[in-house]
Amino acid sequence: MEKIENIFNKILENRVLTHVLYWTASVLLWAIVGTFGNPNKLEPLVNKLCYLPAQLIATYLLIYYQIPKLAFKKKYAAFIGSFFLSAYVTAVIARFFKIYVYETILNSDELKNPIIDILTDLPPLLYQYVLWVYLFPFFTVLIKLIKDHFDQKRKMESLKKDKVSAELGFLKAQLHPHFLFNTLNNLYTLTLYKSDEAPGIVMKLAKILDYTLHQDKNEGIAIDKEVELIENYIDLELLRYGDRLDFVFNKSVDNKSVKIAPLVLLSIVENAFKHGASGDHGRPKIHIDLKVENDQLLFEVFNTKPKVVQMDKTNFKKGIGMNNVKRQLVLIYPKQHQYKVEETEDTYKALLTIDLQLAMAIN
Repeated sequence: MEKIENIFNKILENRVLTHVLYWTASVLLWAIVGTFGNPNKLEPLVNKLCYLPAQLIATYLLIYYQIPKLAFKKKYAAFIGSFFLSAYVTAVIARFFKIYVYETILNSDELKNPIIDILTDLPPLLYQYVLWVYLFPFFTVLIKLIKDHFDQKRKMESLKKDKVSAELGFLKAQLHPHFLFNTLNNLYTLTLYKSDEAPGIVMKLAKILDYTLHQDKNEGIAIDKEVELIENYIDLELLRYGDRLDFVFNKSVDNKSVKIAPLVLLSIVENAFKHGASGDHGRPKIHIDLKVENDQLLFEVFNTKPKVVQMDKTNFKKGIGMNNVKRQLVLIYPKQHQYKVEETEDTYKALLTIDLQLAMAIN
């Protein structure tokens, strides 16, 4: 089936071959249909071939000149004048072939009209030949307009996807350095105290770097891989804060292979540590609940806020963190997610739900 599809696509890519096959099929179809109830099996084929030159002229004038160059550009007077002129010329051509070719091949004894009569006898041209000449061109133009409509629609969808992909890539390019900067900063703090945990920290950081630099190129990653990344990040943070952090991570995943966009969940967790535990010299609290059931994700991250808000004179945090994540969610899961924040003076809670099954069907 795939080979047949490939052959068909190659034929469609060759415009000349496509047109030849199309007109050949039209002649054969006309000839076959015309044989029903007709004792002369040759007559329908000869009849169609006699109309074919006029139909070719009429069709290609409509498709490549009259409709795109005149009608679509609102040159209606020129379109009407051009159409009537081409209708007259093609009708004359069709009548000429009908009289001097069709009747000759079929050995008709009828007296042939002189050429001057063919040119000046308007009633048969209008009531007979124009109708039969333009019947198939109108059908062909309709097919062409429908095809162009769907081609344009596919092109717009492709451009829209390219735009979304480019914007998403830009957002990730912003987020990754931001995330890595904070992680390396944590590592630097611990190494100042010559912690024995340094080798383990380096190993976990290496796993995080591998994930962000390689796995994140995928459109989706298994949820268990994202959870593993979150756990590695949490381990790094817990080494930094120790027992003074009231931390809970509850997770329940019924299908570990279900796909999710990389780093979205981690970014929300990072935000809780950065704006919750960081700068709080008391006993900060961070509670995380992750649940995936029947391909429905529920992710809740709660954190307390420090009494004294840290000043960020560099504006490094501004405009990158959660605004970035929200925009990624809109781009990746446009109608499949809900994200809301419940914030008080002392607490911050992020709640995210994603229909991962619908997301997989669309992606």
